[in-house]
Amino acid sequence: METPTSNAIDFSGVTLPFSVTDLVGSGNALLGIVGTFVLLGLAFVLVPKLITLIRNSFSAAKGR
Repeated sequence: METPTSNAIDFSGVTLPFSVTDLVGSGNALLGIVGTFVLLGLAFVLVPKLITLIRNSFSAAKGR
């Protein structure tokens, strides 16, 4: 009978040149740069729908 072997990779000897704090800080900085463009893109998509919703609600209230 064969002995069971593990398919997991042993990462015990691996060291990284950055820490978790560095990674979170870099992600936060990237989000700070890109976040404004993401919000601007969402505004172009969502604002016309919001304006239509408001106009329809006013016209429905006026028709009552």
